[in-house]
Amino acid sequence: MSALSWTEIAGQFVVVHNAQLNNALALCVDELACDVVQMDLRAVAQQADALTILAQRGQFPDYFGGNLDALYDVMSERIDASATTSTTNQLWLIRSLPAQEKMLYPIFDTLRDALSQSSGITLTLLWWINE
Repeated sequence: MSALSWTEIAGQFVVVHNAQLNNALALCVDELACDVVQMDLRAVAQQADALTILAQRGQFPDYFGGNLDALYDVMSERIDASATTSTTNQLWLIRSLPAQEKMLYPIFDTLRDALSQSSGITLTLLWWINE
């Protein structure tokens, strides 16, 4: 796999595999000065558990409804707020297993859709499929 550039990562939702992880992390931490928030989903067996981890680690507001619509709404609010305020760049490193792909795909898709509306670089999501 080829090395990623910061323009392919900054403010994006990117799936990385083991071979790309070091390059992607170096870009986010060194070039984008991101604070890293790790979200390890490898032990979850249900979407609800994954949403709980995302809410806790992502410091979602108390009114987060714990479903995909609420996830999209909270992420959209966060992206809109970051466009109008000066915030520290943040990298969410979400770690999962290939066997969880079907179960986690709705969350994956929701996050990707929400982040596709962003025009800034304050939030970058790396979904690390830990092979």
